[in-house]
Amino acid sequence: MANIRVSPTEVQVNDIIYTFESAGVADDFEACVATVDVSHCEQKYLSVDRRAAHPLAPPDEFPVD
Repeated sequence: MANIRVSPTEVQVNDIIYTFESAGVADDFEACVATVDVSHCEQKYLSVDRRAAHPLAPPDEFPVD
């Protein structure tokens, strides 16, 4: 699963950016999604916020095939 480190406390996975309370939790989440399913990691490492990576784009601009 592709993930991008947006900031010390933010990790983007696919089209969602997760924000964590500390860089350490973000590190653990990032390592987790590199090895297992993101839904498992979401439960194990609770984010304080999550948002769309492309909030201004219309929903059909990034179709899921």
